[in-house]
Amino acid sequence: MGNYIDVHCHILPGADDGAPDMDTAVRMLRQEARDGVGRIILTPHQKPGRRCISAAGVNRRLRLLQREAQRMDIPIRLYSGAELLYCHGLRELLDSGQACTLARSRYVLVEFMPAEEWSYIRSGIYDLAGGGYWPVLAHVERYLQLADRPERVRELTEMGAYIQMNAGSAAGAEGLRTKRSCQRLLKQRLVHFVGTDAHRAEGSRSPQLGACVRLLERQAGRAYARRLLWKNAECILENIQL
Repeated sequence: MGNYIDVHCHILPGADDGAPDMDTAVRMLRQEARDGVGRIILTPHQKPGRRCISAAGVNRRLRLLQREAQRMDIPIRLYSGAELLYCHGLRELLDSGQACTLARSRYVLVEFMPAEEWSYIRSGIYDLAGGGYWPVLAHVERYLQLADRPERVRELTEMGAYIQMNAGSAAGAEGLRTKRSCQRLLKQRLVHFVGTDAHRAEGSRSPQLGACVRLLERQAGRAYARRLLWKNAECILENIQL
């Protein structure tokens, strides 16, 4: 079993806009295993107030996928989770168990619309942290109000947030400007987790953690790369605050 942990992916079949079926999900798991991934937190989209998979549905499909992975001899262990679109009242949904945390921990993978106002992002992070959760901001490089403002990212971390970056973005799949934004955040040690955010078995949205490993080691050093790729993620699985 590989060492790396993918904390953000859309491999759960038929759950959202990610893997449409079991065959695709299995192919994505094989790619993850080849890249050295041994554990994955499945994070289908959950959008409060919209039609989406329930927490019970995540657990039911996870069991089916885990059995199929074992049957196909793919050495990966799966954990439940979700990528939550922030809205007012999200904290209450988490409290009631209607929204999923990461691996049943206090960590919450939360996203905002790419063009969302800075004040709303800051307020959302403050709300979750104030409720005793440990918010993980999904794909930090996508937010127009944050991508070239590392001081704002630092402010979020000082409020209690943790920062997740997509492996493909760091490797240049989203263009040179996004790659440079990623480099700035990595240089300032403002990133805590790197995940694939994989949605497909082929193309730019396929699992790409392996392609990012050497780049992270070269840009950030081996010790920091280890933290980004699995050491920090183990804190999620053990429900220990970083």
